[in-house]
Amino acid sequence: MKKTLITALLICSALVFTACGKSAVNSETTGTSSPVQSSKASEGSDEVSTEAPGNAEEFKILTGKVVSVSDNMDQITILNGKAETTLDLDRVAVETSYALEEGVEVSVVYKGEISGNDAKNADILLVLDAQEGMKVAEATGTVTDQAMSTFTIKTESGVEMGFMKDNAEGLDSDVLGKAEDDSNGSGAKVKVTYVTVTYDAGSASNFPLKVEAAK
Repeated sequence: MKKTLITALLICSALVFTACGKSAVNSETTGTSSPVQSSKASEGSDEVSTEAPGNAEEFKILTGKVVSVSDNMDQITILNGKAETTLDLDRVAVETSYALEEGVEVSVVYKGEISGNDAKNADILLVLDAQEGMKVAEATGTVTDQAMSTFTIKTESGVEMGFMKDNAEGLDSDVLGKAEDDSNGSGAKVKVTYVTVTYDAGSASNFPLKVEAAK
């Protein structure tokens, strides 16, 4: 009788431990499901973003095909992915090799935000020939030449770089300095934030977005 009771107690104990083991496995499964879900949510938010490549802090670049142009050329609509985005060109520098018309591909430099067809929070700065992989770059050097529509700097490595004077921040101040003696150079040290357009013939032009004094 005692032997039977002991056996029964041992079987019950085994069943209790087995149940505990299953409970632990279930809690582990529940614990791993939450990170998987938040990971998917994160991927979803990346897909929604329509930020164009460029300097994420200030200047951005959007490349698309012109769908329409207003009669007085103060607005264009471009195909931005699957969305048609209308951009205000009032006081915007347009520097394209081809007439701005339907079918022409352009790269638009802007500040602010463009999301799908919503560009109300964007400040359009430049409309240029479309460039695949266009990037915002910076160069620091001294001003060696100035003209009505261009200026040149010599970098610390001795390279001379020419820039167009088109709607760049800072150019309405005396950041480029005044010419010394008979030369057109001022010796002023500046930092230029710019983009480059390479044309079909192989030539290139640098368009400054911001010019500021450098130490």
